[in-house]
Amino acid sequence: MKKFKTMMAMMLALVSMCVAFSSCSSDDDPVAVAAAKEIAGTYTGSLDMTVMGTASTYDNLTMKIEAVDDATVKVTLPACGEGMMALPALEVPAVKVSGSNGAYAFSLESYAGTVTINGAEKKYTVTLQGTFKDNTLTVNYSVQYGKMPMPMIGKFVCKK
Repeated sequence: MKKFKTMMAMMLALVSMCVAFSSCSSDDDPVAVAAAKEIAGTYTGSLDMTVMGTASTYDNLTMKIEAVDDATVKVTLPACGEGMMALPALEVPAVKVSGSNGAYAFSLESYAGTVTINGAEKKYTVTLQGTFKDNTLTVNYSVQYGKMPMPMIGKFVCKK
């Protein structure tokens, strides 16, 4: 009987230790947020555009990034320029996003689309890559628009 009481006391001590050392809910890992949803938003910033070595800077332009799913966004490049050199806002769908913890990257090797301007359909091809880190969005892209023989090279930068 003495052995039984000693064994029961040891079992009770073991169960008490297990309960005492169990983790609290404050130790739970944070819930991961989808990369596309982290960078989605409307950004207003500056665009440096270069065509045939001639650079122009446009301020207060808006770029829109919409989450399509957890790892894909649609990017709407800002309209810029004036007169015959005006470039309309261009949509680039299905851009893949990766990253976590506030550092994200996205890119698309090539997208060909069309846009209708004053009843005329114009073709465009876009290559882009971007980053979002430290609340700063940087997007580098190249656009071949309409019948222009040379690409337009753009760099859009802004803080969120």
